[in-house]
Amino acid sequence: MTTPRPPVSLLANTDRPAAIECARQLCAWLDDHNVPLRLEERLAGRLGDGRRAVPEAELGDAGLLAALGGDGTILAASRVAAARETPILAVHVGGPGSVGFMAEWEPDQALAGLQCALRGDCRAEERMRVGATVWRDDAVVARHSALNDLVVSMPALARMLRLRVSVETTEIAAYAADGVIVATPTGSTAYSLAAGGPIVHPSLRALLLTPICPHTLSARTLIVEADQTLSVIIEGPTRAGPVLTVDGQLGEPLRAGDRIEFRRAPEVTRFLVLDGSSFYQKVRTRMRLGEGLA
Repeated sequence: MTTPRPPVSLLANTDRPAAIECARQLCAWLDDHNVPLRLEERLAGRLGDGRRAVPEAELGDAGLLAALGGDGTILAASRVAAARETPILAVHVGGPGSVGFMAEWEPDQALAGLQCALRGDCRAEERMRVGATVWRDDAVVARHSALNDLVVSMPALARMLRLRVSVETTEIAAYAADGVIVATPTGSTAYSLAAGGPIVHPSLRALLLTPICPHTLSARTLIVEADQTLSVIIEGPTRAGPVLTVDGQLGEPLRAGDRIEFRRAPEVTRFLVLDGSSFYQKVRTRMRLGEGLA
């Protein structure tokens, strides 16, 4: 008896015509080769294929998840793929000015990448995720994990936060700041970098804590070993409660007195990568590192 092939899931930025066209091409090839297919509901609507539509949360239950879009689409894919560690084929179909730093494949490589993945010839690169546990009155009220970063901050137009930071049992800093970013090495090239943090190779196992606009001249990014517990306690303010933002896409309300514990998440995100691809080459070409210097 032939073992059924696991389905391929497709997630795309439906606001980008190029992403819709790329999805259409992949669907045609998959249909021609009798590969089961699942489409995120909005994408299925754009393709006129409602019979294969599934909620976004179910896309990770597949042998492969193809994400067609910019970094936001890829972060959404990483969230739904995390529980099963489903491999992701990340195709950069971004808009004007989009860096697409997280994507490995260009649209004209998408079909070749899909075929490579289904043959089992693609290398999967594992990226660590950062987990957060929110404690309130000695009880856990929420758990989250992120590929890029978890951010503790106030809503817009609110006052700065007062925060205390510890590593394991040692308190190391107290900040008055707009918030803090706890990033993975993958997320070191995102919000953390914009806030003054360093670029870290994604194969390293570390957490980066970067204060956002701290009211001091001496604050710097703290890098800790990924399996250590990094704790942030919210001292105030007591009104207009802060928020824990997960990869810039989900928000968890917080209160004064909450303790958030960060450490490496047990699950990983798996990206399918091109042979010979170089993180530092992407830093150079996509981020234009050092451009304009003599």
